[in-house]
Amino acid sequence: MKIAKHILFILFFCVFLSELIINHIHFFSYRKLNGQTIQEIQPKFTLNNWLNGDYQEHQMKFFEQNLGIRPFLIRFRNQLGYSIFNELNAPFIEIGKDRVLFGSVYIESYMGQNFIGEDKIIKKVNLLAYVQNELKKRNVDLVFVIAPGKPSVFPEYLPKEYDITKKKRSNYEAFAEQLLKQKINHIDFTDYFLKLKPKSKYPLFTRCGVHWSGYASTIAADSLVKYMEKLRAVDLINYHTDGGEETTVPRSTDADLGDLLNLMVDIPSQKMYYPNIVFEKNSKKEKPNVLIVGDSFVWSWISFYNFFPTLFNEQSAFWYYNHEVAWSPTDQNKTLTANLNLKEETTHRDFILIVNTEPSLNNAGQFFIEKMFEMLHKDTLISNSILPTTTSKY
Repeated sequence: MKIAKHILFILFFCVFLSELIINHIHFFSYRKLNGQTIQEIQPKFTLNNWLNGDYQEHQMKFFEQNLGIRPFLIRFRNQLGYSIFNELNAPFIEIGKDRVLFGSVYIESYMGQNFIGEDKIIKKVNLLAYVQNELKKRNVDLVFVIAPGKPSVFPEYLPKEYDITKKKRSNYEAFAEQLLKQKINHIDFTDYFLKLKPKSKYPLFTRCGVHWSGYASTIAADSLVKYMEKLRAVDLINYHTDGGEETTVPRSTDADLGDLLNLMVDIPSQKMYYPNIVFEKNSKKEKPNVLIVGDSFVWSWISFYNFFPTLFNEQSAFWYYNHEVAWSPTDQNKTLTANLNLKEETTHRDFILIVNTEPSLNNAGQFFIEKMFEMLHKDTLISNSILPTTTSKY
């Protein structure tokens, strides 16, 4: 019993000493944890919350969350689980062959586990075709972009429990067929990357990333820019590659899954390449007004490489999941799209890009297509004097 008390005292003293060193002496520090957490606010003491136990509960949570040694303990626990049992203490992340990480939702999408059905996809693309045609009458070009999912490009690295011979029809496959059939302006980067894969010197997806690699994003951006130039017969600012860097140290989103594992020693990456993109300064080149509605893959062209901020004009904007203005050279950032006038925000553009990766196709456009159809259909009826003129709520 005395030995147990001595051990507990030593442990308590070590924790106390570590807190003193970390928080006050700053002799050394631990890597911060990655991922989203709900910050616990230190509670205010009142007699009432003391008596009902709320103060003690929230004070304990606050103490645990702000314990200086906490990041080390969590990383140490996670490292043991990974190194000994090949287990990940992170939800919705799975480890495949050769330590390649996958997002669970991307695997579900590839395997066809979230297939919404042919009828819904046909109906969605029908609406998209109407929107494309009506926008073209207003001199706006719409382009639908499919960003690839990692399992679609590298199914050979999936965890062994997934039998790809039992793969079902996916939203991506149905959408790809309908986009072609209904002549939607689109780029299918899943198909393009599968063709590019055997010839690519560098990884199109990194081992620990969920998004396409920085290198791959530049290839995709170049293809998209050329497509836009040809579609509208415009000449955008020229750019070229001025060397680059080979490295095994991932940048930006190239280790976004690996970062969420919060390990002590990161999973090593393959050799990657980061081209140096140089944009030529030419004030006579056209800068189109572009609205981008899409998911997180768009950030590769805004913050990883600044294609969009450089090539598009200052009126352009990115509507993240059609929920909020996530990027705009103007002061609209963080504005909810529901608070914007849809007609004013769309019908004066040069381009509208809808960018969805494969899991996002279960609700392609995130209701943007449906809202555009309703607005344009109503606007067309009004202009044809079928309906009395009223102010649209959009």
